[in-house]
Amino acid sequence: MDPVIFMRIALELGRQGTPAPNPHVGAVVARGGEIVGVGHHERAGAAHAEALALARAGERARGATLYVTLEPCNHHGRTPPCVAAVLASGVRRVVIGCPDPNPHVLGGGAEALRRAGVEVCYADACLGEAAALIAEWAEAIAARR
Repeated sequence: MDPVIFMRIALELGRQGTPAPNPHVGAVVARGGEIVGVGHHERAGAAHAEALALARAGERARGATLYVTLEPCNHHGRTPPCVAAVLASGVRRVVIGCPDPNPHVLGGGAEALRRAGVEVCYADACLGEAAALIAEWAEAIAARR
């Protein structure tokens, strides 16, 4: 299956929920061309999309690819950092829809994954859609609201 298809599924998932003041995020775990876990950020304070998708995939996440619409967070907030969940899952590759504009993350999530040996790349074909998904939240971050 075309990797863009997995990212488009993650984008569709990301449109669900009411996560404000957090961003809309969707995630898909795929292994061998098959979806083994999905998630979206349902509401503020709830598990993030990556954590949900990886938990639903369970052991099937080991060696799989995670498609996530926004760079995984690498800091503690109301929930633990998603980077920790990704590393604990054994995922070998992470495909990111767009970088996180939050100054607490901005490239740090992707870099932490790379340092740990996880292959990280961006889904350039879906960058516009992923950025549109978080546009309102990104504007609030830029305005420091």
